[in-house]
Amino acid sequence: MRERFRVPTIVVVFALLPALVLAQARQPLSIQASGAVLFPSTEDPTFSSKTRLGFEAQLRYTFSRFSLGAGYQRSTVFSADNLNFTQALSLVFIEPRYVVAAGNTVALYIAGRAGFGDFVCSEACTAPTSKITLGGGGGLLFRVVEGVSIDLGGQWFTVDDQNSSSFGMVRLGLGIGF
Repeated sequence: MRERFRVPTIVVVFALLPALVLAQARQPLSIQASGAVLFPSTEDPTFSSKTRLGFEAQLRYTFSRFSLGAGYQRSTVFSADNLNFTQALSLVFIEPRYVVAAGNTVALYIAGRAGFGDFVCSEACTAPTSKITLGGGGGLLFRVVEGVSIDLGGQWFTVDDQNSSSFGMVRLGLGIGF
């Protein structure tokens, strides 16, 4: 009896797939908050290179397939467990984004990012200030309801410092359009 329902079930799922999988929030202005996980690209002999957490918030203006976001990112990038020391990257950024493909419930995008900020230490440190970050990536926007979307994205970025550190970042965010 199971076999009899398997084929019709598969046909129904594939028939509904375009409606379930294609989308993008269509509001011109939106705010987004995201949590992020960072992965260091190289081992630093002074610090432990572990997966780190971060967050960001941004305001985004959307016009056609393009949108421009501006926001704030803070991510822990270095730590020394034996000293109980952490160093976070705190920066403001701009992020141009282009939607490559979009439908009713999902949109595929590519993005660039440029940021400017400082290292913030858990204790007094001599971290050079005024860092420039550059990166790019992409992701998927999932429409939840009208004006609300979930952003699942990834990015690679470098920090202009004496070590030229680079990081991979995966983020999950919630955007609200108005």
